[in-house]
Amino acid sequence: MVVDNWYTSIELAEILGQHNTYLIGTLRANRKSNPKEIIKKKLKKGESYSLRSNTNVMIMKWRDKRELLMCSTKTTNTMIDIEKRRKVKTKPITVLEYNQGKSSIDLSDQKASYSNSILMIQY
Repeated sequence: MVVDNWYTSIELAEILGQHNTYLIGTLRANRKSNPKEIIKKKLKKGESYSLRSNTNVMIMKWRDKRELLMCSTKTTNTMIDIEKRRKVKTKPITVLEYNQGKSSIDLSDQKASYSNSILMIQY
């Protein structure tokens, strides 16, 4: 399950994990249950830092143009080299899987927006 930061929390990840459902999502920095160690960690561009709980929830912080918090019960903190515009860039696999999962949701939303959801009734 791919979710955005409105829904993502450590508690949700743990509940879904108990039901054998993976979660990957962006995480808001101000959630109460976030580990303070990861929130306060200062990173340079391209660096990442992660913690994994005994319930298999990984919280990862990665800095590209800005800091990004991710929550995952599916992926690890593995970094992968990708080529973009003839440059090689290193990104966490968690970010790549999130982007891939989110793109299909965005496409579905786009297609749904084309159909008229209001039923017109003629008298």
